[in-house]
Amino acid sequence: MNDKREERPVTIRSGSSIWTKLALLFGSLAVALVVFEFGFRILGVSGVYHEPRRGCWWPMEQGPTETAPGRFVPFGTIQYTYSSDPRGYFGSSQTIDLVHNSEGWRDMEHSIKNPSGTYRILGLGDSYLWGEGVKREDICLTKLGPLISAVCGRPIETINTGYAGLDTIAERDILRHFGLRYEPDLVILFFVPNDVVIHWHSGPKIEFFREFHTIYESPDWFSGYSYLWSWGRQRVLREISARAYIRQCVGTFHEDDEDWKACRAALGDIQRMCRDNNISFMVAMFPFFHNLDGDYPFQPVHDAVRAYCEQKAIHFLELREHYRSFHGPELWAHPTDQHPNEIAHGIAAQAIADYLKRHPGLLECPNR
Repeated sequence: MNDKREERPVTIRSGSSIWTKLALLFGSLAVALVVFEFGFRILGVSGVYHEPRRGCWWPMEQGPTETAPGRFVPFGTIQYTYSSDPRGYFGSSQTIDLVHNSEGWRDMEHSIKNPSGTYRILGLGDSYLWGEGVKREDICLTKLGPLISAVCGRPIETINTGYAGLDTIAERDILRHFGLRYEPDLVILFFVPNDVVIHWHSGPKIEFFREFHTIYESPDWFSGYSYLWSWGRQRVLREISARAYIRQCVGTFHEDDEDWKACRAALGDIQRMCRDNNISFMVAMFPFFHNLDGDYPFQPVHDAVRAYCEQKAIHFLELREHYRSFHGPELWAHPTDQHPNEIAHGIAAQAIADYLKRHPGLLECPNR
């Protein structure tokens, strides 16, 4: 009986101890959160929410108002206005005007017939070649001509057929129906890791950055009160979105994937068209500007494209190698626009020029 009486207070003390420990745990956690919140406020660390870029467009007075297939409205202008100008690049208006020629390309006018003695380079690509976020004179293809003119020994003319949202199949069709008329001597296809994705999320393909777009721009209710929550929420959601995008994008480049098969077929068609018309052909592959100096998650995509090009004896330039000293965001056009800025375009132009100098056969097509 004495033993039983002694057991009761032990049970009570044990239960009280659990509740006490839980109270201490939650109390300590609350204190830690308050301390962290105070520290984040002292340091000014919180989620970074940028006002989204604004865009508008207008046609030429009394000009066309309908887009051309795979191109923009002929003579039309798109204007992007950014919320800030971190590099002092956009000027006081903080805008970039994308002016298009009679073909609906962001370029000057070009005669159909190749001028005698002129070496013509025609670029195929999407928004990276279109130059979203940069001035036309800073696009890598525009900058390429002066860099190789001395090596080529002929006047250089570049023709930019890039436009936002194009994939390799659309780029092949542009070459077939429009590009070959210009009698280019060299075709450069600017490949981006999502160019194979023909129906991304059952709609037009989107750039890697746009998976983060709403997170950058849309803080929740509690983010207005807590620096710690705002900072943590943004990073967690961004990581979740990034992983989903990377998983789907990399998975698309599986050997038996139908979209990758279609992309390979389009690359093969471009190669045959160039060969049949005595045109040199090369692929220059842009990276996504994300973790370039670390564990770059899209490398399997680059490896797949490289392997195919090597198999088909297509000249291939891996541009990521020239960006390894950068992490990524410092090469963005703007914190709300992950397209390559003027620095990244300049690096790409120099890399392509150096590649052409190492492979002079690409510059030795017969004069037309």
